[in-house]
Amino acid sequence: MWTSYLRGSDDPMTVYVTGDIHGGLDMQKLRDWDLGDSLTSDDYLIVAGDFGFPWDFSAEECIDNAWLESRPYTVLFVDGNHERFDHWAERPMELWHGGLTQRLSDTSPIRRLTRGEVFELDGSTIFTMGGATSVDKEYRIPYSSWWPQELPDERNFEEARTKLDSVGWKVDYVVTHTCSTRMLSPTLYPGPGWNYPDVDRLTAFFDELEDRLAYKRWYYGHFHRDANPAERHTVLYDCIVRLGDELQPWDVA
Repeated sequence: MWTSYLRGSDDPMTVYVTGDIHGGLDMQKLRDWDLGDSLTSDDYLIVAGDFGFPWDFSAEECIDNAWLESRPYTVLFVDGNHERFDHWAERPMELWHGGLTQRLSDTSPIRRLTRGEVFELDGSTIFTMGGATSVDKEYRIPYSSWWPQELPDERNFEEARTKLDSVGWKVDYVVTHTCSTRMLSPTLYPGPGWNYPDVDRLTAFFDELEDRLAYKRWYYGHFHRDANPAERHTVLYDCIVRLGDELQPWDVA
């Protein structure tokens, strides 16, 4: 199911992308990722939202988190809607590879790629914007299992526009958690379990990006599917792909 590549010791850094891991709930795909054992700290895996660490600070979570930090590659992520945002509100910002990041802890190699930033990795520019609407928020507890910060606000959008102005509204790749409004139907169809599209201010902002931003491919998670719903769009859940690649039929067989 998972894409793999042969790699030599002199190869440059490589960046991979996957979908949500929800803390330890959907982390088995990383444990089964044989290629990951051959990578180094100069290689990166980006989780496209719903990273989910930290969540409840349980002993089991600490074990899963320590396993992630021990990987030979470096884990990065954009935030989704299921994140403990009060934790991230207290973490300092660090400039890293051209954009602002936050580390999971002062000593952790795991980094959050913050909203509206452009990063330079493996010779490519990557625009990041986390967040999404929780369709199950009425069943969650505010500031315990749901946070209103799950959606960016207008300040985030203005900061993103300023950053994109600085690069001439041209990047190589986009990594987000949800997608634009216009991509909701092709992304959701024919996937089961989604009763209505979550149109909101973030999906509307992504419509603006679809019109203005030049990019090669847009990766996102959130919808628990693996597919290429449009020519330059890849939604990920279980699969892991190399940045720049689209899913192949054997990836989702």
